[in-house]
Amino acid sequence: MHDFLNGMLEAERAGAKALVVFMEDHPRQSEAWKVLRAIQNDEAHNCALIGKLLEKSGTPYSHATGEFYDKAVAVQGPRARLAYLVRGLKWAVKRFEEAAPTLGPEARDVFAKMRDSHLRSIAACERVLQALPR
Repeated sequence: MHDFLNGMLEAERAGAKALVVFMEDHPRQSEAWKVLRAIQNDEAHNCALIGKLLEKSGTPYSHATGEFYDKAVAVQGPRARLAYLVRGLKWAVKRFEEAAPTLGPEARDVFAKMRDSHLRSIAACERVLQALPR
């Protein structure tokens, strides 16, 4: 379980950092920027939640950033970046669902909430994608 927690911490950290870069693709305070800012806030909050789970278990937590970051920032163009973000969020949802049966009650609850926030983020990104010029 500790490997899962640290892996997800690294992935959430990568998402939070990539979102800061993605926000630069959009005018500050535009609808797309606000959506990405909210998702970035969720990703950063998720890092703190996973960190607390690791702390409670007595496991040192990773300071690494997951490989998603480098891959994500290499993607060019606002539409392609949002589509890549959606794929990353869906990947995380799948990992949360796969791990749920192996997690203790507290971790299962934390990851269920993260799953729900990721599903909301996916829906928000898909709305932004529809509104962006092609």
